[in-house]
Order: sequence, then C-alpha cells, then structure tokens
Amino acid sequence: MFRIGDFSRLARVTIKTLHHYDEAGLLQPSHVDRHSGYRYYDASQLQTLHRILLLRDLGFSLEQIHELLRADTRSLAATLETRQQELAECIAADQARLRRLEALRTTRDPRGPANQPPVLLRDSPAIEVYSVRERVPHFGAPMQRLFEEAESVVAAEHARGPTSPFTIFHDPDYREQDVDVEICIPVKHRVAKLGTHLLPRCEASASVTYHGPYEQTPLAYSQLLEWMCRSGMRLAGPLREIYHRYGADQIGYSLPAAVLAKRSADFVTELQAPVVPNSSQETPV
Repeated sequence: MFRIGDFSRLARVTIKTLHHYDEAGLLQPSHVDRHSGYRYYDASQLQTLHRILLLRDLGFSLEQIHELLRADTRSLAATLETRQQELAECIAADQARLRRLEALRTTRDPRGPANQPPVLLRDSPAIEVYSVRERVPHFGAPMQRLFEEAESVVAAEHARGPTSPFTIFHDPDYREQDVDVEICIPVKHRVAKLGTHLLPRCEASASVTYHGPYEQTPLAYSQLLEWMCRSGMRLAGPLREIYHRYGADQIGYSLPAAVLAKRSADFVTELQAPVVPNSSQETPV
C-alpha cells in the first residue's frame, strides 16, 4: 500500500483531489490508520482513479460518475453513447461558430455597407417547379436530404430545368427548429406525374447575392432589412434562398459543373424578399 502523498505523486493527482473523491464516495482509501489518520491506497485503485479522471474529462458530474462506477455494462454503454452524441453536437455548434466568425472576419468592412454586395429590386418571372413542402427539425442535413431526393425524382423524368434550385420559407417568423420549408426544383415543362406547379410571378423582390459559406446568410438578411427601411418597403410574402453554386451528392442525378462547388468558399447564394411600399394597402405578412 502507498501513503496518500506517494500515491498522489505516482498517480499525478493532488492530495486535495483525492480527499475530494473520498468525500464524494468515489475513491475511498483502502486503509486509514486509526491512530495517525494516515490514508493508504492500493495500486489496484489506480484503475478506478483513471476511470474517474476520464469520466470527469468527458464532462460527467461527480454524481453521475458515482452511478457509472456501479453501472452494468449495458447501462454504461448507453450513457457513453448519449454523451458521445452530446459532444458531437457541441463540436458541430462550435464549428458553425468558427465558420460564422470566418465569414465576419473576411468581410472587408463588417461595420459598414461600403464593400457589401448591392441590394437590387428584381422582377421574378413565374416558374414551373417540382416542390416538396415539409417541416424539418432544423436547417442543414434534413434540407440537404430533401434536395437530393427531389433532384433524383426530377432527373428520373428528364425534366430538370436550367435555372437554380431554391427554398421558400413559409413560417411567419424566424425559426431554427420545426421549420416549414418548400424545396423547389425548376422543371422544363409541366409534369403531371410529379404534380409540378407554376409559382406565380413576383413583380418586386429585394435581392442580394453573396459569395461564400452559408454562415454569411444573417449578414445578407441584415442588408435586406436595412435596404427596406431606407427604401420605405415591407415584406409581402415568404422569403426565398436561391442556390446558384452549391455542393451536391448527385446520387441518381447529375448537374452541370458550372453550378457545383467543392468548397463552401465558392458557394453563390441569392436571398429574395418580396416587397411592397409601406403605403400599400395589401395585408402585411
């Protein structure tokens, strides 16, 4: 057996930490001298100590570790799998923050509009589309899946139109979860079998196009908002995001090389907001 000081040095853990784990009921000394009060630890306790330290590093509380040290193999595996998923989600969130930071950093002047892409007023013609409307749990992969499936369906009928795919956001407010989206794939002509339909013309849409990763989207929407305030306009319909260059898996279909981008830095995305003058008597959205 080792006195607590020697065990501390060999295990590379402070005496204070060993006392703390003792009080928490995680790692009690194998022997306590009843006369001197000295604590002694056995070499076999190193394995338990290392497991405690690993679980702490993985973010488990002392209470959780107390349960895990006594859990059966199945319960332990299930708990670790849940924690793995939580860590993966945290990493994904941090990576998204890094991309947003990079998008802001590479903006020439994030404090002013001097070097930002211009906002244009467009007349968007009517267009025949194959569309899928669905509530997705969040942005990203669920929307990508809808696009991949829709492109495959249209390709099977040899009906793909030459213009860019886009998303219509139907929610009356901004949401990050349970989002009402309509994925639209342009087609060359009406295809009754697919239930394609004609999206009506929009005579006035405020439009801004940016180059680079999707993390720039909030900045681009801010431009639209500022432009509408300066121009005396308000929203008159659902927002659209049009993807002129983008990434795609192309499973079951193929796209022209001109619209494909291997790097997010090469993406080209257009945001459109239908607008009417503030004085318009139409019902606001």
